[in-house]
Amino acid sequence: MNRREALQRVAMILGGSIVGANLFLEGCTRSATKTVEGLFDEKMINIIGDLADAILPPTSTPGAKEAGVGSFIPVYVRDCYTEKQQKAIVDGLATLDKTSKEVKGKDFASLTIDERTEIADKLYKEAEEYNGKRWERIKDEVEKNRTAQNELVKSDVDYEPEHWFYMFRQMTLTGFFNSELGLTKALRYVKIPGKYDGDYPYKKGDKAFY
Repeated sequence: MNRREALQRVAMILGGSIVGANLFLEGCTRSATKTVEGLFDEKMINIIGDLADAILPPTSTPGAKEAGVGSFIPVYVRDCYTEKQQKAIVDGLATLDKTSKEVKGKDFASLTIDERTEIADKLYKEAEEYNGKRWERIKDEVEKNRTAQNELVKSDVDYEPEHWFYMFRQMTLTGFFNSELGLTKALRYVKIPGKYDGDYPYKKGDKAFY
């Protein structure tokens, strides 16, 4: 995969909404379940990093694993997700090898980066289909649970979580572009920015500024 293809993948991720945005308003104060604590062992961190690399692979710039996303995601899951969301992530990661063996005949750790990317693309298609059906179920439930004043009884986080891989992709993007490597290598990092220039010349392929 070249840098252009990787950027196209990033653009597709950016097209989605931020998962659990209302959690940022509440603050990341969630408690970890015992299964989530298990995400912190070295083997799982490597697997998470490899899957993140399948989403944002190394090209002329570092990939997600080198940027430390494998270590970032467990902390994010522990601190910022509800128990339902935590369970979805843990259960989803537990099926990764099964999916890999069904498609490629090998466990995920044994795959090449291109094969891992193929698995990631398959999981994303499944996530899109799942989330579409989820949204329809939520809309039906919303209508059933409106009060006489037409107000919702539940908040978004009370409903079933989105597909685990969709949340994983969003965390990968968040972790990468908040890492030192993501900010300084994938973007044009300006430590002390100057004046605003609304007509700054742009050439196709230029990195975005941070």
